[in-house]
Amino acid sequence: MAERLMKDIRSRFDLIYNCDIIGAGFAESDEYYRRDKERYWRCLVLLCQLDLQPDVKLLEIGGGQLAVICKKMFGYDCTVADVSERYISPLQRGHIEFFKYNLMDLPPVEKQENFDVVVMLEVIEHIPAPAYILFERIKLFLKPTGIMFLTTPNLFRIRNVVRMILGIEFLDDYQIPEREQGLGHQLEYSAKHLRWQLERGGMQIMVLNHDELGRVGHSFKTRLGRSLVAPLAMLRPKWRDGLVAVARKSFNSTNR
Repeated sequence: MAERLMKDIRSRFDLIYNCDIIGAGFAESDEYYRRDKERYWRCLVLLCQLDLQPDVKLLEIGGGQLAVICKKMFGYDCTVADVSERYISPLQRGHIEFFKYNLMDLPPVEKQENFDVVVMLEVIEHIPAPAYILFERIKLFLKPTGIMFLTTPNLFRIRNVVRMILGIEFLDDYQIPEREQGLGHQLEYSAKHLRWQLERGGMQIMVLNHDELGRVGHSFKTRLGRSLVAPLAMLRPKWRDGLVAVARKSFNSTNR
């Protein structure tokens, strides 16, 4: 029965993703979203494992692709926040509320303690600030029983290890962005470092795992390399491509 249910969910996901994510007008190219389809599927599966209630209020910070999928698949009450309105049209078509927000700022008062779940997929690595500062901000969005779900690249992924050996830079120039400017990867975190940042930010960790997150690579060389080193990632989780964290407000923390 569970296998049948997952097949049904997968078929609905494929339909929604192909119609409402690829070619919808989000920030990246259509080819990017075709290549990253399995990453979004894996994130959806992990989110479903949290057993969210049908009336959940979900905030996605950055992008909004998972918010579109969750609203169309499960009817969740979804909101998206981002630093720019440039890619708002897919959200408007999906009748998803949007507001401009920079994680370096305090959340708007009317949005505080308003959400059951805050989702961030591949966001914290783009922000030139210690992650605990971001988590202190995110806590303010959450209801007392709310949780945060995030994914981010793993500092010790094999791609980075190889680049370090070869002397190839894998982080972009560290800088304070101009207004609405998108940045590349400013910081990447190991599991140990991310744990410290979460706890320093007043979060109680529920899940913190290494995960390949369905990535396949965006070039032939990358895809070939991934296939060759896949056994190593299976052998040693510390070399896997991403980190997945689920956390809630620590009972001993106070909002800052």
